[in-house]
Amino acid sequence: MTILRNAVEKRKTFIINRLIKFGFTKMNDGRQLYELPLTELERIHIEMMCDRGKKEEVISD
Repeated sequence: MTILRNAVEKRKTFIINRLIKFGFTKMNDGRQLYELPLTELERIHIEMMCDRGKKEEVISD
């Protein structure tokens, strides 16, 4: 069980660092990122990446 827990914590840390890098530091309700479960962090991260992708300019040859 500790292997799974370590993997979850490692993934949470990775996502939190990415969110902070892109300026997302806490929820509108005041919760800090480290307080959120992995599933919620994953959802926020996916939404952020989708929003960033929509803003990217596509250049074709």
